[in-house]
Amino acid sequence: MLSEAIEQRLKERFTSPLPEFHQRRIVFWSDEDEEFRDDFADYELTNVKKIILTGSNNFQVKKQLVVDDLENDYLIYDPLTYEKDHQDDWLYDIKKYSGDPFRADLVSLQMEELNIAQTQEMRRVLKKYSKFFANKERKLKIQRLGRRYEEAEQLHVDIMATLCGLTDAKFEDVIKAVLISGLEEENEKTVSIAKFGNINEFWHLVQKYTGFADGISRTVFDLAAHILVTAFAQNNPVDSYKELSPYCAINYSNYCYQFIRAWQASDLNNDLESIVYEVENRLNLFSLFSRQSELRVSNIFPIINVILLKRQFDLVNNQVIKVDDIKVLVEQLRISTWYKLHKNYFEGLFYIGKMQEFYLKHLDAFHTVGADKIWKSYTEDFYLMDSYYRQFHIYFNKSKSTHHPLLEEDLRATVDVVEGLYHEWYLKKVNRNWLDSAKNDFKEKGFVSGVERQNNFYSHYISSTKGRTIVIISDALRYEVAAELSDYLVKKTKGTTVLESMQSTFPSITKFGMTALLPAGEITVDDKMNVYLDGISASGTVNRNKILNRANPKSIAIQYSELIAKNREQRRKVYSGKEVIYIYHNRIDATGDKLTTETDIFDACEKTIEELTGLAKIITDDLHSSNILFTADHGFMYSYKSLEESQKSGSQSLSGTVLELGRRYAITTEATYSEYLLPIKSDVKLNGNPIQGFAPQETIRLKIKGGGENFVHGGVSLQEMVVPVIKYKGHRTTSKGFVEIQTPELILISESRKSTNFTFSLDFLQKNPVGDKIRPAIYSLYFENQNGDKISDVQQVIANKESLSDSERLFRLQFNLKQQKYLMSEEYRLVIEESSDVFEKIGFRFDIGYFEG
Repeated sequence: MLSEAIEQRLKERFTSPLPEFHQRRIVFWSDEDEEFRDDFADYELTNVKKIILTGSNNFQVKKQLVVDDLENDYLIYDPLTYEKDHQDDWLYDIKKYSGDPFRADLVSLQMEELNIAQTQEMRRVLKKYSKFFANKERKLKIQRLGRRYEEAEQLHVDIMATLCGLTDAKFEDVIKAVLISGLEEENEKTVSIAKFGNINEFWHLVQKYTGFADGISRTVFDLAAHILVTAFAQNNPVDSYKELSPYCAINYSNYCYQFIRAWQASDLNNDLESIVYEVENRLNLFSLFSRQSELRVSNIFPIINVILLKRQFDLVNNQVIKVDDIKVLVEQLRISTWYKLHKNYFEGLFYIGKMQEFYLKHLDAFHTVGADKIWKSYTEDFYLMDSYYRQFHIYFNKSKSTHHPLLEEDLRATVDVVEGLYHEWYLKKVNRNWLDSAKNDFKEKGFVSGVERQNNFYSHYISSTKGRTIVIISDALRYEVAAELSDYLVKKTKGTTVLESMQSTFPSITKFGMTALLPAGEITVDDKMNVYLDGISASGTVNRNKILNRANPKSIAIQYSELIAKNREQRRKVYSGKEVIYIYHNRIDATGDKLTTETDIFDACEKTIEELTGLAKIITDDLHSSNILFTADHGFMYSYKSLEESQKSGSQSLSGTVLELGRRYAITTEATYSEYLLPIKSDVKLNGNPIQGFAPQETIRLKIKGGGENFVHGGVSLQEMVVPVIKYKGHRTTSKGFVEIQTPELILISESRKSTNFTFSLDFLQKNPVGDKIRPAIYSLYFENQNGDKISDVQQVIANKESLSDSERLFRLQFNLKQQKYLMSEEYRLVIEESSDVFEKIGFRFDIGYFEG
């Protein structure tokens, strides 16, 4: 006897509205297992005729349905099965226009519930997943996808995805989930697919898409190695690596390459990184690739990039620094997928190359006559070496926290080469040339003629300026750091900058430099070497505020930390009614003065640039427009390596009374004499009597108790004495002086706009050189179809070329299309975007017939 549920379903089939142009209802009840033959015989349905197919009455039944009776409804019991082509089924055409057959078995009910086509093929597929659908939660997840399953593959994929904890996923997502779960012979995901799904179907689909054969007898590791090696083969000849041949299916390289590149661009790229490392280690790829003389930067195996780096580091440590090779390599590495993994090593190498480039360019540069000419050369050119040295050590320090066992010692060994270039050659050469020209001025005047003096700062920059002036004094802001700050302000704000310089007072230490920046007056010291300006102590913000107000009552001095802690309304009260505002910032000097953090001095420079840029934005926002002067009390000299005894001088070199002794200066009575130290005339008086200064030559330090000999100031080297002055004008977008920051623009210069190959190259030009308000930009380039779907890998261009020559701003990029069919009748687009904003879309045509493995 039929259940009420089955009877109800049958009634619904015959009472539901007829499809358009249909005059009656013919329903075929498919029951290959003949579970309901007896129930069918006993079942009666009003106004519906019943027929049982026997295999010998099919033609007779067809005649009855299409000739003898064209009016009555029929329920036809069909226990028969046929081959796929249905050649022997006389009733096949009637079945097709009659709609889906009726089924009453459990599988059929599930097929209806899951919206699966009622075909023999899909029934066989569903029967394989009885364990999977026995779980209501898993079944519900498939139903929620809302798909109509006409073909088996989509159902296979959705079941595997569900077992892998994925929702609405593609098969490549299933592969990723399996690989991420572990590279053992079997893992959590493969066990789950084998237990509740169909592991044979998984390996069948893996072979279909990736070419990985015999998966059932191989390991998940083998699959990972296969996909990576096959992806590598897309742009590299793997036939020279016989050890990799078992893992490569060359006809599937495009799919595997696109699979890896898409994974790299996803949120799961850290998992891929771990998998790649394991494959590299277990296949011993470091040894394998190291044997190859010709290697190029890889987006698949980062170990190749490590090998390329090691080769350059080896050359550097053998005193062979190939500037052009380093420049090309680092430019390629910067746009490689694995750039983040070894960034600090790449960039460290890059600045070694920049230092060597400077060295080669300036071999005969340090013979200038005239201190003012040397000063000009330093502020326009020479300071770059200080910047390159700082940048190298920034990345060298960062590399310690991103330890790589194959690179750490190589980079560490280059420090000796870097110190030789910087300390032994550059610092000594440039300052020897400087002091040879300036020593007479120092001895006779205490300053260098022809160079603006720090003592005149207030009268030169403030007294002559109308309106509100804000002065930000960052302790020990060295000139080369200020140069970077000046560029950074232009790139990150709506303002404009002019970078100038002035010579610090001697000694180039905080208490004298800060005093020199105040309104001019007589500078004196007491027995404890405290500094006074016209009898008022110049130490501390409160005292400096008094001195400023004496020159202009509408003045205020405030610490950066105090100002930054206030809200906008509170800051506006600070500015209100003020014409001169001094803001004191202290990160670099505070860091350098702490022995335990001395090696972090260059990190402090980076933070200073960020903090001062942020402060400029805040002030401009508070005041809508602003005139800001960034300056410093002094610079500094820094060497990473500890100094040798030959680079130090004892206080015994001074004959007379020493009032104060620092590593780079001595303050003495006027009668004191030294045979080796440079005498510096001073206008400062102690108890009415002039004092005198002495400075060590070149990079020599004076011996005093305690540590801190690497970061020093107080002397007369260019690094200590060249004080920056940045004149910054902050603007609103609507201001007259506002200049919009622009990108260099990237344009396609290849003439052809079509291809018949999956892999091809195109040439691009960075239209404008970087400089002033043209900032560097990173462009992403890829192809898309008419629906906006990506159909290629994504290539990047770092447009940072400063050269005026077009030929030096060219880029050639290789694109790899996804392996599918492309029609000439359809238009595809090359997309050029910058910071996720589409810069340009260019139409392309492809004519490529897709083939599969």
